[in-house]
Amino acid sequence: MNERLFARLADWVTRESVVLASVLATRGATPRKAGARMLISGGATEFSIGGGLAEARVVAAARELLERGGRDGEIQIDLTGGAGSAGVCGGRMELALRRWDGAADAERAQIIANTPASGASVELDGSDIGAVGTATTIEPDPRLLIVGGGHCGLALYELGRSLDFDLWVYDPRPEYADPAQYPQAQALTGEFGKLRDALDTRRALYVVLLNRDYVSDVASLRVLAGAQFAFLGMMGSRKRIAEVMAALSADEAQQLAALQAPVGLPIGAQTPHEIAVSVLAHLIQVRATNQPL
Repeated sequence: MNERLFARLADWVTRESVVLASVLATRGATPRKAGARMLISGGATEFSIGGGLAEARVVAAARELLERGGRDGEIQIDLTGGAGSAGVCGGRMELALRRWDGAADAERAQIIANTPASGASVELDGSDIGAVGTATTIEPDPRLLIVGGGHCGLALYELGRSLDFDLWVYDPRPEYADPAQYPQAQALTGEFGKLRDALDTRRALYVVLLNRDYVSDVASLRVLAGAQFAFLGMMGSRKRIAEVMAALSADEAQQLAALQAPVGLPIGAQTPHEIAVSVLAHLIQVRATNQPL
């Protein structure tokens, strides 16, 4: 999420002052955890630190900061349910506020935005987030490579656009990898070796195979064997999956031991978009636990 947020900040601050609100720490039950951020100007907000009254108070504090012309601020959010609290979740949130304004801030915001966009991480210090002595690392969004541009591949792309992935789509058939159909993704077509173009990245790599047939699965996996993945999954019945794995060499199968198949959480999905929901839920689960499978 931070890659998209800082890209938006870099654009926004060229036109007006913007406050970056960052969750520094939480205790107990809270709607968002440390690292959640949002942007607030005098008349608009983007992204979220949890919504509800808690977020309303953060927005009010940010706009007060804008009005008085200050640079940094902080706010404590009480969610314990007592008098004056912002909710009854049971926890507390500590947030930093940093007003971004002017040419120097615009230049710094652009540097921050450009670094994860190139696939590299970037270090933020206390002056970036408005909390002295605090440092954090912004990681680039993981890459999601969708292999197979049929109905399910298109549905996965459509629903995945809002989930902070660097999207790539591959299909050997040009009509199923038309860039016009995937305006927010990098579309690849041609022989299966073209998949290597998407593997050349410093980003965490999530790959989902949604091919039309068994032959395409085998050809895809032979190219993917040996690559490093945060996640590798394949759609298909257990019989088809067994046939695909049997067609691979012993070395290839060993290199692909992390393959999750069938991909997706078991929610009874049938339609392409239902299947996409189940797959994305699986990916979110892996990303949230930070435990590559």
